[in-house]
Amino acid sequence: MSSGCSDKTLDCRPQRGARSRLALIAALVVAVFASAANAQLQPHEVLVVYDSRISGSLEIAEYYAGSAKVPGGTGTEPGLRPLVHTFDLASVPTTAPCATPPCALVSTISHATFIADYRDPIRNHLQTNNLQRAVRCIVLTRGLPHRLTDTDNSGVGDNPSQALAELNAGDATYASVDSELSLLWMNLSAGEMGGAGDSLSDGMIVNPYHKLAAPFNGYRTVHQMDTKNMGNLPGFGTGLIWRTQPTSIPATLAPGDMYLICRLDGTTVAQVKASLDRAQDVWLDLGAHAFIFDEGGGDGTQNVSDSDSEFDNDGPFPLNAGDDYEQSRDELLADGRVIPSIIRYDHLPGPSSFIVGPLINFGGGIVVSDPVAHLASLGRNHNGGWPGNSGFQYAESFNYINGAVFNSIESFNGRALNGLNAGPTGQEQVADFIASGGTLGIGNVYEPFSITVADNLFIVRNYWLGGLTWGEAAYSSLPVLSWQQIAVGDPLARVSRLQEDLNGDGVVDVEDLYAWHEMNAGDRPDLNRDGVVNDADYRLLETSVRGFELNLMNGTGSGRKHQ
Repeated sequence: MSSGCSDKTLDCRPQRGARSRLALIAALVVAVFASAANAQLQPHEVLVVYDSRISGSLEIAEYYAGSAKVPGGTGTEPGLRPLVHTFDLASVPTTAPCATPPCALVSTISHATFIADYRDPIRNHLQTNNLQRAVRCIVLTRGLPHRLTDTDNSGVGDNPSQALAELNAGDATYASVDSELSLLWMNLSAGEMGGAGDSLSDGMIVNPYHKLAAPFNGYRTVHQMDTKNMGNLPGFGTGLIWRTQPTSIPATLAPGDMYLICRLDGTTVAQVKASLDRAQDVWLDLGAHAFIFDEGGGDGTQNVSDSDSEFDNDGPFPLNAGDDYEQSRDELLADGRVIPSIIRYDHLPGPSSFIVGPLINFGGGIVVSDPVAHLASLGRNHNGGWPGNSGFQYAESFNYINGAVFNSIESFNGRALNGLNAGPTGQEQVADFIASGGTLGIGNVYEPFSITVADNLFIVRNYWLGGLTWGEAAYSSLPVLSWQQIAVGDPLARVSRLQEDLNGDGVVDVEDLYAWHEMNAGDRPDLNRDGVVNDADYRLLETSVRGFELNLMNGTGSGRKHQ
C-alpha cells in the first residue's frame, strides 16, 4: 500500500481533524481484519458447477465467473465474481448428458444418475483440488437438472395426494437436486430398497443451519466427512423427518457439515444474466421499498403454536419457527429503521384483499405501486380467491428493486425450469418473478407440504436487515434438507441500505464513518428512529461498513454506485 497522498483528498497538507481521521483509519483496519474470520460468505468459498455440453450452462458460468475461469465461451467476459472456483462436468469422461453436444435441457433425473453424474464428480473434484473444506457454497447453472424422481414411484412428487401417502409410508425419496446436494458427503440413498426409512433419502432431514444468524463460514468443517448419527423425529413415523442424534461431535450433523446450494436459473439465458446484474447492486431504501406479506386467511396476530391452522405457522418443532408472516412484519416494525407504511401485510381472504402490482390490471385487489423488495404471498392458496388471472400472474405485476426476493407458499413455484411448465395447478413461478425483474427466490420443485416452506423471518433478519449474503439467508430460512426447495440467484448478493450512505456517494464504506465523525452532533441521522442519536446508531452504520469493506477487499462487491 502506498504511503503517498490519497487521491480522494487531493491534498497532502495537514487538515483539521487529520489526526483523528488517521486514528479512525487505524481502528477500522483492525476492526475489519478482526472480523474476517466471521465475515459473510466470500467468493473464494464458492464453486460454480456447469456443463459445457448443455445449452446455456457454459454461457452463464462464463458470465458469472469470467472467461479466465470458464474456457470455451466468448473469451471476453471479465466475470461478475471472478474469484470463485469453477468445475466443468464435461471434464469427467463418465458423465454424458447426451450423445452429441450441445445437449438439451434436462429437468428431472434418477438418484442413480444424480450420484454417478453429479454428486460423485463434484466430490472427486473437491477432494482432488483440496477444496472440500474450503468451499462452502456450490452454485449450479441453468441447464443442470433440478429434480430427482422418487426411487419407486417416479411421478409421485407432482401429485399432492399420492405424495402425502408416500411420505406417510416413510418412503418419499423425490427431492430437488439442490437440496440433496447440500449434504454432499452423506450417502443418503445407501440401503434404499423401497421400505420405510431404509435410507436417509426417505423423507426430509432437519436443517442444522435453520434459524441461525451467524456467518456460514464461521462453522467448522473438520467433521464433514464423518458418519452422522441420525434418528427419526419423535412423534412421527419411520422415514418421515430425520434429525441428528448427538452422541459425539463428529457424529453430529452441524452447519459446517453441509453446503449452501444456489442455482443461477430462469426461463432464458438473458433473463438469468439480467438477474445476476441486479444482484451486484442491491440498495434498500427503508422508507420507500415495500415488503409484502399477503397471508390471505390468517388472523393477523402472532400465535405461539400451530393451532391456528395457518400455512405460515404449521408443523412440529424444530421445523416450525412460528407465525411467519406476522413475525416478519413485526421484525420489520421493531427494527426502527423501517418506515411502517412500507410494510404491506394483509390477512383478509377474498379477491378484494389479494395484493397485486400496478403493471397488470386484474380488475381488483390491493394495488401496491411502490418498488417491491420482498414478495411473500399465498398465491393460489389465498383463501377466498383472487381477482382475474392474478392467482398465477401476481408476481409479474410489480415494480422490483435490485435484489428483490420472492418466497410464496405454493407447492410447485420452482417447477418451471429446464423446459418444464408450471404444472396442473398453474401456480406462480420463481422463473416468472426473475423474468419480471426479480433477482432472488425460494422455490419448491415438487409438493413440499406446508411444514417445510421457507421462513420469511430469517430472510428479513439476515439478508434485508442483517449482513449475511443471499446464500446464507436463504438456507437459514429452510427448515429441512434433502427435500423440495431450491434457492435461486447469486449467493453472494448482499444488501446496502440507502440511509447509511451518509455522504451520498453511492457506496456505504469507510467514508460514511468519516462523515459521521465530521458531522455536527445535531446533523447525525437517527438510523434506528428511536428518537435519540447515540452509539446504537453508529454501531448500525459500522456493521454495514465493515461488511461492505471486507467484500470489496475479497472481490465480492461490484463497487458500482446506485442510481
